[in-house]
Amino acid sequence: MNLEMVTMWLAIAAPILGGLLWLIKAQISLSREFKPNGGSSTKDALNRIESDVRGLRERMDNHIDNHNK
Repeated sequence: MNLEMVTMWLAIAAPILGGLLWLIKAQISLSREFKPNGGSSTKDALNRIESDVRGLRERMDNHIDNHNK
């Protein structure tokens, strides 16, 4: 392999490797959002919403049951 071939392969490989590194970092960052961390993650917010909806559903069921008596 001569210097031109090595340069060509490096010119091709460098952007590909850079893109892969960027994708890996982005994936790691996103995966952190979906793990509970004590309050500020998307997973924590979703858990709070789910809990609130459960409570509202229970209250609505009780309210409907009281009116149907």
